[in-house]
Amino acid sequence: APEAAAAEAAPELHEDVPADAPRPSEALRALTYAWEQTEMELKVYVSFDQAEELAGGVPEDRVSVEFGEWSMLLKIASPPGSDKPPFGLRLGDFQRKVHPDRCRHTVRSSRITIKLIKQEKDHWFNLLQKKGRT
Repeated sequence: APEAAAAEAAPELHEDVPADAPRPSEALRALTYAWEQTEMELKVYVSFDQAEELAGGVPEDRVSVEFGEWSMLLKIASPPGSDKPPFGLRLGDFQRKVHPDRCRHTVRSSRITIKLIKQEKDHWFNLLQKKGRT
């Protein structure tokens, strides 16, 4: 059958390592961030002082982060009873690949710290790839 031949020709996919974090399924209120790096890891900081309703801190169960090799998606759910959309930050097209299974996030009193582990020891000149370059 032609379908079988097409399936065999498809490139091998590694199911356990997502290339990309999912795109948000709803509208998200934007978050700003800062970042720093060492040769092996990147840290992304999302401060709670950027929005009044985050200023008192956020319980860990309202924070979710999903990682892919090329991107990440952070969501902070609105408090129960709120009709406002969640806050969110999606970083796509990292400069180089990260290890999604080794990336972590920590919720502190004043910010969320996201640790991204680089696949290759390297200094990144930018966190994200520049758009429009080929």
